[in-house]
Amino acid sequence: MKKHFIVHTIHDETRDAQDLVKDMTEGGTGLSEADCLAALNAFFKVMSRELSRGTVIKLPFFSLYLSASGTFDYAGQAFDPATKETGHKVSLHFRANKAEEARIVNETLIQREFQIDKTAPCLYTAHSVRTDEELTASPGDFIRIHGRNMKFNKTQPETGVWFKNGSEHRAVQYASVTPGTVIAQVPPDLGAGQYSLIVRTSPNEKDIKEAMLSDPVSVA
Repeated sequence: MKKHFIVHTIHDETRDAQDLVKDMTEGGTGLSEADCLAALNAFFKVMSRELSRGTVIKLPFFSLYLSASGTFDYAGQAFDPATKETGHKVSLHFRANKAEEARIVNETLIQREFQIDKTAPCLYTAHSVRTDEELTASPGDFIRIHGRNMKFNKTQPETGVWFKNGSEHRAVQYASVTPGTVIAQVPPDLGAGQYSLIVRTSPNEKDIKEAMLSDPVSVA
């Protein structure tokens, strides 16, 4: 029987090493971005050197190694990856650590969506940057929101992050604004209570589109 629907994954965003380093240095870890980047650069330099020597690099999440491929017309033929016609090549291979892969899969939030407007924001989760608690924050703290299509102009008063409990309170300070992650400060004068978390964007710089997190954020 023919299947009419298939599973399709939409990734929130692409993040590079610099983005991840910023996350590592948040929340009072005592690490500086410069130190983290220097360590990563030194690590990647050593790893590249060892891979080129034929070493298998085994890391907690995965293993990396170089693999040669191709065929020969006769026994003494030279291995020549520089010539396309030979089909000879050396490529970098990745093999996941199955235990870590299973752990990550088990922790993955899967959300099925029927979203017609592909440009509208969509919110998944919100965590305190300081404590990493989900749906919990204190006045003046920063809260990290994960979602999709959340990028906005933080200087535009109609767009941004709002905390709503009867009246709305807009976050003024933003540490990061990307399509998949927004880090916003909880207004320092916000009273204790349960607040709906709202993100408003303007993808075409004309219309305002918004999304609300399904669960309220507790401010205390």
